[in-house]
Amino acid sequence: MARNRYAGYCYECGRWIKPGYGHFERFCGTWRIHCVQCTSGRILTEDDPGVKWAKEQIKKSKEK
Repeated sequence: MARNRYAGYCYECGRWIKPGYGHFERFCGTWRIHCVQCTSGRILTEDDPGVKWAKEQIKKSKEK
């Protein structure tokens, strides 16, 4: 699974997941988000490489 670029609700726990704090996947023709904490039990911080990547991608898309 790849890190999420867009925010949304985790389909397992129902919490709001900011960009970079979860994974996205295709399911029955739609996209859904699974937070990293539900997936692996890890708690992420702003210093996590996936969170930094998501923030950079958002910044780049706004510049275009």
